[in-house]
Amino acid sequence: MFTKHPQTMQFADIIGQEAVKSYLLKNARQDSVSHAQLFLGAEGSGNLALALAYAQYLNCTNKQPADSCGRCNSCQMSLKLAHPDIHFSYPTVTVGSKGKKSTDYMAEWRQAVLQNPYMNVFEWLQFIKAENKQGNITAEECDEIVRKLNLTSFQGAYKILIIWMPEYLGKEGNKLLKVIEEPPAGTLFLLVAENADALLATILSRTQLLRIPPLNPPDIAVNLHNRFQLPHQAARQIAAQCNGNYNAALRLMSNANVNNRQLLTGWLNACLQNNVPQFAQFTEEIAETGREIQKNFIGYCLHFFHECLRLSMLPNYEALLEKDEIQTANRFLQSLNYNSLEELVQAFEKADEHIARNANPKIVFFNLSIRLADTGQGKISFT
Repeated sequence: MFTKHPQTMQFADIIGQEAVKSYLLKNARQDSVSHAQLFLGAEGSGNLALALAYAQYLNCTNKQPADSCGRCNSCQMSLKLAHPDIHFSYPTVTVGSKGKKSTDYMAEWRQAVLQNPYMNVFEWLQFIKAENKQGNITAEECDEIVRKLNLTSFQGAYKILIIWMPEYLGKEGNKLLKVIEEPPAGTLFLLVAENADALLATILSRTQLLRIPPLNPPDIAVNLHNRFQLPHQAARQIAAQCNGNYNAALRLMSNANVNNRQLLTGWLNACLQNNVPQFAQFTEEIAETGREIQKNFIGYCLHFFHECLRLSMLPNYEALLEKDEIQTANRFLQSLNYNSLEELVQAFEKADEHIARNANPKIVFFNLSIRLADTGQGKISFT
């Protein structure tokens, strides 16, 4: 989710996370900065924004008690993501004449991050027009990292590499083990990840873990009101729905889930009416969209079904759904009990794992269609 409201990357600009900020500042002041740190937090937690603010602070030439100065030459370059001693690595694809290195997408990276440092990898890949291609941090990128880190520092106190989404390294990440374990003097690695289980164990074991918790809803609400002039009530409602994920809050604010809602409603209608030609057509169409879009859609489905579970158990529950979604959920709940719904959630969670492992999407979504059809037994229509 990208906005027209560019952001600066000092600690004061980051939503909430006061305990994490204090920890980072304390380590810097005490000169106890680990050379390899893992900023581990879910989407929308601000882990990338924190890493950027930390890198800027470490190289600031006029540090303030609680932040970088924002005015020195080093800070001015950092704010533009153009500091010669702060390097970036992130998932890329080959598009047209562009290669597989992060430097090939540096202009797009600066634009995307300055618009939304809370973005997810799906949004980034769509931003660079990856279409159905899967992003990776390639072997060529790893070679480039080693080369850059062995260059002499230009002017910063530290030479810093920020690796965003190191989950996309794959086995190529083993090329970085030696430089992470024995980095050149004054070199820092800041890895920004969402899923520790998807990281290479050899890299995970070489980093100091810093867990970034989800954001507090009041902090999100204040930001939405101050930054976008959203009415207080609307800001609080969105903040309560996004589960500590600021990027999800931006999507809710822009109604970016409309396509997923329409897609799910049509699919449910076909499956629960046991309309095999329609759900077979859906399977063909979704299989052609690419893995990231499929994962995004399954993620939305899981959110919807989890809310259905809560609605089925809690009579006065205020669902984290829009009005039309609640209507769909109430109709859906007419045909099944808690146990069958829980089994459905488990099926979608397994499907999410299978898609992540490059399973055949036609098989995955056709099997889900059959499961939905068995659940509905032709009893419900959403039209």
